[in-house]
Amino acid sequence: MKYISLLLFCSLLTFGVSAQSNSLTAGFGLRNPKLSVQYEHSLNSNKSAGANLTYYLDNWKGPRLEGFYRFYFSDFFGKFNKRGTSASYDNENGFYHQFKVGVGLFTNVFDDGDDLIFTYYDDDGNLSSAELYESNNWINFGIGSAIGYKFTSNSGFVFEATSGLQIWSKPWSGPKDNYKLGYQYFGVWDFLNGTAANYYIIGPGFPLDLQIKFGFKL
Repeated sequence: MKYISLLLFCSLLTFGVSAQSNSLTAGFGLRNPKLSVQYEHSLNSNKSAGANLTYYLDNWKGPRLEGFYRFYFSDFFGKFNKRGTSASYDNENGFYHQFKVGVGLFTNVFDDGDDLIFTYYDDDGNLSSAELYESNNWINFGIGSAIGYKFTSNSGFVFEATSGLQIWSKPWSGPKDNYKLGYQYFGVWDFLNGTAANYYIIGPGFPLDLQIKFGFKL
């Protein structure tokens, strides 16, 4: 956690050097309870970069830090308000395309600190036991691409909505030291009664990137 916090601080420090337009927004996920805080810094009139820190509160718990780059390509509402005249657009209003990369630090679904001991019959027919996890913490990595729209009012209120796709590494594809012999027997068996599916449905492996955030211009 401290390494991710340090990385976020360095990102904010880097983006905050310039006096250009910046915004701070936040959102809350309902399908999978999580809290997100995002900082965006303009690079020029229609490009920006930023960092998004999300903390998952249930099931697969832990923080995820994402860095993103945006290109603003249109402001439909601005053009509409100008009755068809040419409208300039910037990183305060308009549609954008976003590319992101990120890293997360999570605990496995079973995060009560107890070792998970399973008994099984080995290849020789002997009854044996094994622990599933060597470590309850693991790191995942991912990339994503999305489109969205951002609106900034004259008073500085910011609203943005993002929709896209993302790919994140699986919890069982992390460091091999996280798993003991028991994983070879039980990891391929529906990953403990459906937790593998939950990772993609109600966990941080969900492939759709759907976000709504509110905030203010700095």
